[in-house]
Amino acid sequence: MAKSYLILLSCVFIWAGNYLARQFLLKEFSPFFLSAFSLTVISIFFCLMGLITKSFVRPRRKEFMLLCCAGLIGLVANQIFLFTGLKYSTATNASLIFSMSPLITAALSGVILKEKITRQMIIGSFIAIIGLYFVLSVKGQFVFGMGDLLLLGATTTFSCNLIFVRLLSKRLSPFIITSYSFFIGAIIYDPFILIGTNINWNHSISIWVFAVMSVLIGQGITTMMWNSAMNNLGASRSAIVLNLQPIMTMLLDFLIYQNPLTVKKIFGAVLVFTGILLSTVQIGFIFKKRMGTREKQITEAQIVKKL
Repeated sequence: MAKSYLILLSCVFIWAGNYLARQFLLKEFSPFFLSAFSLTVISIFFCLMGLITKSFVRPRRKEFMLLCCAGLIGLVANQIFLFTGLKYSTATNASLIFSMSPLITAALSGVILKEKITRQMIIGSFIAIIGLYFVLSVKGQFVFGMGDLLLLGATTTFSCNLIFVRLLSKRLSPFIITSYSFFIGAIIYDPFILIGTNINWNHSISIWVFAVMSVLIGQGITTMMWNSAMNNLGASRSAIVLNLQPIMTMLLDFLIYQNPLTVKKIFGAVLVFTGILLSTVQIGFIFKKRMGTREKQITEAQIVKKL
């Protein structure tokens, strides 16, 4: 069990650092190229894994349409919003705004899938929003810039993708859904980037290697590691570890980019963590050993990682 927790913490640390890695890459590449590059590298990775494991199955017509929606909305639009937002905001803001995805997913599920929205989820969402307000306040004034708005768009499209995953998972495995949706997104989006933008290919080998590793490790390998450890510990325990990501990102952002780490930001991050934890995990889970209650199923946004 300790090994599984160590793996989860390692994944969260890498995901937190990947926000900073993306900000570094944005100094060398445009957001649109990085979006296409990320989709292409990860789709090749998952397709190779699918071929090696012989996991591919033929999707039905309705499933293919949903996969196209997942590829275009949940991945292409998501990556464009994410990289463009990171260009005008900070890694800390990105991580905190993305941590709201379980709440947005729950709201979308209530509207689209008619799932029940509990009082606990509403209270947790309110606490998380207050925490986000503290983090985004500068000198006593709430500042929600264009970059933060784009990151909110990335979070919303990511949550939309999770709705598509739910609809597709009735027959297809998460691995197949991920592989197909990334491949479709890359096939549709890449030609527009290759034809419509000026790409500078004259970067150093080290920059290209760093970009590839950022995608492969930050999105591909860590996802597989996370799923393996989560199977040992369960979704609820894993969700608690995942919620530490904004705090880790904030610390790395301070150490690497020297972005101010104020008491107000720390307090806001703790509120976000508390609100999301309250919204996604039953309070009874904390007292599981004492009360003998069972875990509540949490939303997929706490166990699936974006890009």
